[in-house]
Amino acid sequence: MTFKVLTQLGQTHQDEIQYAVIKSEDGEMAIMNNHIPIILHVLKGHIKFVQEKEEIFLVVEQAVIEFKQNVLTILALEAQIGKTLEKAKAAFEKKIKEKLELTKQENVDFSKLERELKENIKKSKAGH
Repeated sequence: MTFKVLTQLGQTHQDEIQYAVIKSEDGEMAIMNNHIPIILHVLKGHIKFVQEKEEIFLVVEQAVIEFKQNVLTILALEAQIGKTLEKAKAAFEKKIKEKLELTKQENVDFSKLERELKENIKKSKAGH
């Protein structure tokens, strides 16, 4: 079976696996080859992908997971993959921090531009 991960950036991962174990706030669920079609919603959790000789982990936030025709599609607001659960969680936390810093910087830049605009309007005496 195949898994695909889709985020706001598009498709970020795709690989062949034997089965997947989805852990969410509702518990754990395994999906194996030829499983019945299913759709799940995961607010925050992780998925363990089992391949022949290794396991990889995907930490997700606000994900919709669909399985049909032996394709497991994960559509997530944020998703980070790692060789271990700890590495995937660390990558996830790092990405969240980067997004927060970027948002803070954008807010500071916007406030600065807004202040400059107000000053320029006052200087030009527009609206008087």
